[in-house]
Amino acid sequence: MRPVRAVIRGLVLAMLVLLAACGADLPISTQAPSAEPVPTDAAPNPTTGPIEAAPGSDSEIYPPNPGAIVVAIDAGHGGCLDWGVPDPSERGVQLAEKTLTLGIAQALRDLLEADGVRVVMIRDSDEALAGDDYPPLDCEGPPFRDVNGDGMSGFGNDDQPEATRTRDELQARLDLANLSRADALVSIHINSPFDAGQPVEIAFSETFYTDETPWGVDATARLADAIESGVVAHLGAIADYDRGDRGTTAHNFYLVAPPLLEETEERPNRWAQPTRGGLMPVVLSEVGSITLRAEHDLLASDTGQDAVATGLFEGIAAFFEDRPLAARIGLAGGADAVPPSEVPGDGPPYWAEVVPDGPVRLTLTNTGTRAWASDLDLVAGWQETDQPYLAFPPDALEPIGVTVPALAPGESVTIEVTLPPAPDGRSVAWISLREGSELFSDLGSPALQLSSEAP
Repeated sequence: MRPVRAVIRGLVLAMLVLLAACGADLPISTQAPSAEPVPTDAAPNPTTGPIEAAPGSDSEIYPPNPGAIVVAIDAGHGGCLDWGVPDPSERGVQLAEKTLTLGIAQALRDLLEADGVRVVMIRDSDEALAGDDYPPLDCEGPPFRDVNGDGMSGFGNDDQPEATRTRDELQARLDLANLSRADALVSIHINSPFDAGQPVEIAFSETFYTDETPWGVDATARLADAIESGVVAHLGAIADYDRGDRGTTAHNFYLVAPPLLEETEERPNRWAQPTRGGLMPVVLSEVGSITLRAEHDLLASDTGQDAVATGLFEGIAAFFEDRPLAARIGLAGGADAVPPSEVPGDGPPYWAEVVPDGPVRLTLTNTGTRAWASDLDLVAGWQETDQPYLAFPPDALEPIGVTVPALAPGESVTIEVTLPPAPDGRSVAWISLREGSELFSDLGSPALQLSSEAP
């Protein structure tokens, strides 16, 4: 069937070229929400290149095209100030939570990269992204940054001496994953159950996610279930003690939570949730328990870390096996920076890329398991903002006016488009695909965001 489909595609492309040569207009979908139309003088003149076949592979994560997949891995805690849970046996920093989570994260990275998947390590050493400068504790890292925009950095004030430093750090980690347009963000932690100030010597795994995003109930819950199952199976297989499985829970820990737009009696502090939440499925996996000495020692060993990493890998693979509609949209020609470069200053370290001058060349890749229909819209819209990027799509998203080919899983195409003009002042463009009324970005497939100005 592939040769026939290739012939048909060739005929379609030839017809498009003939129509363009005759001055005919390419069709633009009218399936758009109520919004101001794109001005006539900004009408695009798109050019569509040939379809690039899916390379195919023996990848467990995404056999059609694993290089199109990006997974962000967050090794929980890190930096001079944040050990996570210290070693309960007081054996030193080499057995603190931050050290063990980094070892597991690096083992998972190795598995994913060997499978052909691109990996963004939120941290790949004992570092903090939002500053770590506190000489009273002999910490002389980079200066603190106000990343979440609450007007405080470092240790904040008397009311919030610790929260702002932690929240700024977690916001920076979310920003890095979001601007990398990761398909999934997995945060690795280790439990430390206490009762009345005393450690409880039990071992279990549990995984957290949010169900308050458009994709949370379906995509993120499924990722959490798969990761929990993988970790429990592989760690349980090598443990010589009893382990528990506490399953998955929808709970808005900062890293997995969406922004809090309206304060309520139950949630009176919007800064307790991120300013910019994850734009993809995000899970926080408490892979084991540090308070049971046997489990702690196992998690500190290569054998234990490899087992956890394998369980996480298998959970990620199960997630991608059943992700029907997904896309990666990026700047073409090697201009797609993943991960983004850090911006100097005392605010957020990661900002949306500046839109190139003139027509914009984009590469669209089908990263789902279902072939795209032939009537997808590539949509875009600008929104004025002083934030590094947008936490939500703009109200007005309009078709750019390009015919998106019906790509099979793993296939890609490069197009050249003219974006609608940006408003005065700094603004950010949100570029996504839409099938009917459903945005791919509402399925947890991050949009490409481009800024009209440098920060």
